[in-house]
Amino acid sequence: MTDKNKIATVDVAVIGATGLVGSAVLEHLSESDIPIGQVFALASDNSVAEHVNFGKRQLSIQALTAFDFSQVQLCFFCVPADIAKEYLPAANKANCYSIDFSTSSRLNNEVPLIVSGVNDQDLQTLNGKIVASPDSSIVHLAQILAPLRKLGAIERINATLLRAVSEVGRGGVDELSQQSIALFNLKPIKTEHFSAQIAFNVLPHTCHADATNQLVANLQNELNKVMHDEALLLNASLTQVPVFYGHSMTLQLEFSQDIEVTKVISLLAGAGDLHFTGQQANRPDSVSDAVNQKGVYLGCVRQDATWQNGINLWAVADNIHQGAAINGVQIGEILVKSYL
Repeated sequence: MTDKNKIATVDVAVIGATGLVGSAVLEHLSESDIPIGQVFALASDNSVAEHVNFGKRQLSIQALTAFDFSQVQLCFFCVPADIAKEYLPAANKANCYSIDFSTSSRLNNEVPLIVSGVNDQDLQTLNGKIVASPDSSIVHLAQILAPLRKLGAIERINATLLRAVSEVGRGGVDELSQQSIALFNLKPIKTEHFSAQIAFNVLPHTCHADATNQLVANLQNELNKVMHDEALLLNASLTQVPVFYGHSMTLQLEFSQDIEVTKVISLLAGAGDLHFTGQQANRPDSVSDAVNQKGVYLGCVRQDATWQNGINLWAVADNIHQGAAINGVQIGEILVKSYL
């Protein structure tokens, strides 16, 4: 990349390449504007014999434990927080830019928390080499809120977040699948990742009050950080639903002044990452509109009959793609264009 007479390429590592987010990152990287050189697909030692897709090619999995980060300029950490914390220092020492999808960096004051298209300008304050991507629901929510800032202050958001089982990775997808099969065959139900049977059931996101309070607090803090608005209140109720992919949310937005529904619809329909399906009955829905799709799909926009400054709406989006991988790759494109 130092020879100005050559086309610059970027060598990339995807850590957690066999996981749901890692696989999606590889998919969107292959279609991105990043001038890709070598791509290293990294995972645990147990996955070394496996292969993953990168565009029309297949990549052999390499062991994360033995990887030399000096071989790459850009890393995507698609792994749990404990693994990210262990290996981010090695990437930093090798002068790599790292995009972290885990919770390990999101609320670190030294690390920008970015939703592409919403607060890209925060990358201008980048002091280190780490950029964090928020919780997928916060990515979706921030993309909805961004165009509505033209209408004045949003004081409070009441949100019911319906979370797909893929938020916990392949284990959640497998558990829903196996429980469904077991029920149809009158077999015993086994639970591992969820507090109770998730197949054909709806669960509070966690039954442990302290864990729930911490998760909701983290979502609040992430939203405030992304939106640069410490006064914005998020009252979030999280529900685990028996859906493989695609988060859904019902939102009640409380503005500081009376807002016309037509203006809200006009702004939402004109935003690049948002797709307004109109006021059709039963649309959008997670399976038809969210899964494997780019963008956030919106509908059912209406005045709140109980609050003159309130607007209600419904939204769905893919939590793995739109809520994580696409956002991360778009951040990577900005880093490559402006920093590498």
